[in-house]
Amino acid sequence: MKNKKITLKELASILKVSVSTVSKALNDSYEISEATKKKVKTAAIKYNYSPNLLAQGLKTRRTKIIGVVIPDMRAPFFIRVLRGIEKEASKKGYNILTCFSNESFEKEKATLEMLSQGNVDGILMSLSKETQELGQIDHVNEIMSNGIPVTLFDRVDDRIECDKVIINDFESTYFATKELLKAGARNILFISPISTTTIGKNRYRGYAFALREHGNLEEKVLSIEEYKDFSADLNRILSTEKVDGIIAANELTGISAVNIASRHGLRIPEDISIIGFTNGLLSMNSNPPLTTMSQHGKEIGRVATTKLLDRLNNSKLDYTTTVIETTLIKRGTTRLGF
Repeated sequence: MKNKKITLKELASILKVSVSTVSKALNDSYEISEATKKKVKTAAIKYNYSPNLLAQGLKTRRTKIIGVVIPDMRAPFFIRVLRGIEKEASKKGYNILTCFSNESFEKEKATLEMLSQGNVDGILMSLSKETQELGQIDHVNEIMSNGIPVTLFDRVDDRIECDKVIINDFESTYFATKELLKAGARNILFISPISTTTIGKNRYRGYAFALREHGNLEEKVLSIEEYKDFSADLNRILSTEKVDGIIAANELTGISAVNIASRHGLRIPEDISIIGFTNGLLSMNSNPPLTTMSQHGKEIGRVATTKLLDRLNNSKLDYTTTVIETTLIKRGTTRLGF
């Protein structure tokens, strides 16, 4: 019997209480005493009881599952966001169903259609690069018109009326550029593989504004279309132009820039200073460790999950946009006294 799963009715029979009491105890109802809750939960573990989520969904019209749609499974930032989502969802009694759009509009659209077939109560998502390039939002609005709430994080679209969680992308890159300028850099290159996304555009704007404010310094921009060409493109720029600072729009680009500049013969940070985004293990363990603007991915995931669950409990709440402030993490790719 130890390995065989039992039903709610069987668990109630073992405990000699009603099915209703067991159900309420497992759902932390205020109607049930703490002693009874503890007794029921201990027995549920002992007798290998687990709730039938599908059956619960049929009765309550809730699956207790949140769909999560992420553009890139390789990006350290999204991994950190996912950890924040999972932790908060689990704390509130929800499971997550994670899907990846792989930066494709069609994949994203198909994923939303799949999730809308009664599989989830709500959806957390960051728009794919292709979706933002095409300016398509109908597939997201259609999901919400069918009664499934959506909370957007990181990559959002102002035309979609929903809850959103973002960072201060413009201000973050403005601040990072100003820090390089204060450290003496005057020829700062902005590198981005996400130029067509909202966050990529806002980060470029912050960089450009800081240069204009500092006396209309010349912009130097490298937009990455294919990472396989990145090394050759950056080497070409370093060979033909004076560059003493780099702002990278994400973590992978920042670390790659450190490696390419080092192989090019530049000393970091003596000859060139580099700042990236995100604060993952890769940044901490690069050589030298990468100075980054921490986006607090786990906090973004936690806040986005909280907003979605609040929406599920009260659909009449006003839509809000929460801005998570970034933090500069100073490491070895920027000069002493920085």
